[in-house]
Amino acid sequence: MKKTSKILLMLAIVVGLLPSCKKNNSETTTVSTPPFQVGQPITAGSLPAGSYKGTMTSGNTYTLTGDFTINPGDTVLLQAGVKVCVGPGVSVIVRGVLISLGTSSQPNWFTACNTTKVDQLGENPANDPAFVTPNLWTGINCDTCCKLCDLRWTHVEFTGAAFPHTINCVGGIQGGTSFAILFQRPTGDFIFTDSWIYGCDDDCIRIQQGRIYMARNTLEKMGYIGGDGLNAKHGSQGDMSFNLCIGNATNSTKGSDKGSGPYVECNINMYNNTYIDCGYRQASPQSRGSDIDIEQGARGLIYNNLIVNCRNGIRVGDNQNGIPQPDTANVHISNNFYYADSINEINQGFPIQAGTWTKQNAYIIPNLESTPSLWNLPQPFYRPPYDDSTYSAPTAAAGANKPMFKNFPLPQPVANGYGLGSISSLETGVAVTGSNYDFHLQAGSPAIGQGFTSFQPFANVANPVTADVTNPNYAPIVSAPGVDIGCYQVNNSGNQH
Repeated sequence: MKKTSKILLMLAIVVGLLPSCKKNNSETTTVSTPPFQVGQPITAGSLPAGSYKGTMTSGNTYTLTGDFTINPGDTVLLQAGVKVCVGPGVSVIVRGVLISLGTSSQPNWFTACNTTKVDQLGENPANDPAFVTPNLWTGINCDTCCKLCDLRWTHVEFTGAAFPHTINCVGGIQGGTSFAILFQRPTGDFIFTDSWIYGCDDDCIRIQQGRIYMARNTLEKMGYIGGDGLNAKHGSQGDMSFNLCIGNATNSTKGSDKGSGPYVECNINMYNNTYIDCGYRQASPQSRGSDIDIEQGARGLIYNNLIVNCRNGIRVGDNQNGIPQPDTANVHISNNFYYADSINEINQGFPIQAGTWTKQNAYIIPNLESTPSLWNLPQPFYRPPYDDSTYSAPTAAAGANKPMFKNFPLPQPVANGYGLGSISSLETGVAVTGSNYDFHLQAGSPAIGQGFTSFQPFANVANPVTADVTNPNYAPIVSAPGVDIGCYQVNNSGNQH
């Protein structure tokens, strides 16, 4: 009996020394989520021309020395924190699915890794490595069989090289123009969110056909002496919203029903975007737009955009220069804010050029007639009937009605003979002439609270009924219309760069 008692006592002591299974109130349990992965990991390092599938893993660098192809039925996925160094003239060819899941703390990159950005006020665009460097590559080219291209928190830089050889499946002709991104499947989904484009020689994102959602991106130096930014054609539908467009050559966001085929009419919502210094590198002597353009039978909603020192105002195709009008019965424009340093820009921006079908008060906030004091104008500013072919704004309109950015000089300085927008000297978060530019709105800005919100985004790429995006890991975060004009909202929603 005594022996048994001693054994029981020893067991009790041992049990007492073991950690308790009971959780106390101060403990917390964190379950880590493994990075999303598709197929097998792709080995980091140098990748020669060939076909690939699987996952580029977090923290690794991949160097593409030849065309990188994703075959139909295959997927390449980038985990967060992946850098893809693309060699000169190399193409990324997507016939299957490409998914880049960068994050705000660990963005992904498709870039020319040995090229350094040059962002100086007064910089000559002919010497800018964003446009003229032997290291340019030919972009991400999606075939008509690509069901999904989904890029989030991803940098795409230094694109626009001429195709060194013909790539029939994506329409690339030897010596011909390339885009930063090409998407062309009418029943496919293109998602580009919270990402960056820096530098491309011609059109930046060309949507030949497809469902699209392009939101909360920063788009800088799109086009050298021509070319549009986000350019959607016949068969394209979706949203372009909360984008910051800086120093782009021609139109920054565009809808055109140009094209053919049994597909839907081009229908693009362009809302809550901010445009700075756009339209000045367009070499054509004809005015070709600069910020927003809708033409050739396209339709859409154009609301809540902030346009600052752009060459022209909102452009609506007017049958001039052989470019047909849009579907004017289904184009709705209002609550857009316009500012310009010079009277020439004022007259180019509003009224719209003779022959167009809109009038300035259809889209300018604040309304010039009802609030002339905000523009430092005499009262009354003008009275109907209003003739946009003969009207010229008073000089006092130049430099008035500032949007009140948190840190950006208005009027803008000019250096080395290059005027507004002739180069892009701006990049958010980068010091230029000693300043970190910040395009958020200060308290008291006349653009705060002036947005129109009684409409819904397409959000068609997030609709499981119509879209191929049925996996929640790939679906985009859709931003509702913002109550403040532009891409940055006072409540910190909208663009996060």
